[in-house]
Amino acid sequence: MRLRSPGLVLLAAAYAVAVVLVWQRFTGERADGRVTIRISQWQLEGGVREGISAVIRRYGELNPRVRVIQIAVPDRVYLPWITTQLVGGIAPDIVEYSWTWPDLARFFAPITAAVMQPNPYNRGTPLAGVPWRDTFIEGMTSPDNYVQSLGQYYGVSMTTGMNRIVYNRALWRKIMGAAEPPATYREFLAACEKIQAFARTQGVNLVPLASSRTTQIALTNELVGSMCNGLAERLDHQHRLRMDTLTVGAAYLRGEWSYDTPELVAGFEVLRQVGAQCTPGFLQRERDTALTDFVTERAVMVVAPSYEASSLLKICPFELGAFRFPLPREDDPVYGRFARGPFSEGRLYTGMSFFVNRRTPHQAEAMDFLRFLGSQEASGIFARVSNWLPAVTGVQPTEFAAKFQIQSEGYNWQNNFHGPSNHPGTQNLLLSELHSLWGGQGSVAALRRELGAKMAEEIREGFRRDAQSGLANTRREDVAGAARVELARADARPETLRLIPVFNEMQLYQTRAVLAAPAR
Repeated sequence: MRLRSPGLVLLAAAYAVAVVLVWQRFTGERADGRVTIRISQWQLEGGVREGISAVIRRYGELNPRVRVIQIAVPDRVYLPWITTQLVGGIAPDIVEYSWTWPDLARFFAPITAAVMQPNPYNRGTPLAGVPWRDTFIEGMTSPDNYVQSLGQYYGVSMTTGMNRIVYNRALWRKIMGAAEPPATYREFLAACEKIQAFARTQGVNLVPLASSRTTQIALTNELVGSMCNGLAERLDHQHRLRMDTLTVGAAYLRGEWSYDTPELVAGFEVLRQVGAQCTPGFLQRERDTALTDFVTERAVMVVAPSYEASSLLKICPFELGAFRFPLPREDDPVYGRFARGPFSEGRLYTGMSFFVNRRTPHQAEAMDFLRFLGSQEASGIFARVSNWLPAVTGVQPTEFAAKFQIQSEGYNWQNNFHGPSNHPGTQNLLLSELHSLWGGQGSVAALRRELGAKMAEEIREGFRRDAQSGLANTRREDVAGAARVELARADARPETLRLIPVFNEMQLYQTRAVLAAPAR
């Protein structure tokens, strides 16, 4: 039969090529007798793929029987790609995973028993004999390691880090006469004035700070939060020195704080001043555009998270410096009465976590590579090659990466007054209304008015979703527990059942109580 459609011909040819390639890969793997495992990740920043490849090469020297293949997928398509792979039962053996993705953790194998034991790849190091969990800088307490809803450890993290202001040292020296960054908030504002004056007198397109809608939110969190430590202390009724989203959101609905509270007003005033130093229209720009402005020297500084530092080192033709934003302190003439420092950057978290596919036919090999990936040797290799911060104790970062290490000393209630919910609705509301803060008609009063009119309903919606998911999770565990008892042989029924932690059920009742209270 003759095919009349060229499209069908091309489709048939593509299918044939795909079959041949898959067959060649399958037969090639069997021919040399090695076990092949695959590891997927979405970090395409400079140095990361090379860092993982360097770890894989070293593992191959130690375990020549196992071949490890890295699959790097762009972050914008990674989640739908890996979801499809997991549902279809064809996902890689080891998968980079984030706790923010819903209902996917059950596709992976828990590693709780393994992390309670020493990591054999740490033999001969100061970490020999130490439980694997305790060899990580935060004790594997990050949500990318320990899945609280399931009460199990699942992931092994590779890195940590914070946001910093990265600056062009040569251009800074040319304008300021020195290369050192500002040490105080007033020095930062004065430096920005000098940069703007330089741009006017030289007739060049230059702004002090390049930013975008995606990078600005991190700076927004820190600026607003730094003014609110006193407010957080007043609301910390249980004296836990931390404010979770349930506490902050519930306090808002009870009328214990609002966007007219003096601390919030001060925080938004600082935010307005800093936003005036950024590229005009930055709320409509993506982070890639902000980085382009910095690389092409249309901005002296840029807001950059640690995971972008390695890319900047590779593409910038000038020397880089980095510093933590100098927040207003107690001696500030305007905002000192609200400042309570030094300011801690909060709890230490790690990320870029890898999980073992529950359905991999190579569980032993995948788990062995995961142990090596989380060892002191592999962490050191990855940190040196990638210029990312390490997650394992005792591993030294590179000189530039060290500038992004968390500063944990000081006050921090982990407050979230600008977006009081663990759902994106409140953050999205803030982002959608920030335009009312800047520009010719912008003002702090306008932003407060918009947030005050809309935030309560967004918080309630987040609580409703928490209650629904909490109830569904509880019911799921009840059914699973009953099945384990009823479907087991009479002589093999378990005496106890491991169900969801009491904390999850307690939080469900607290959330319901908040929703049941009358609106204020």
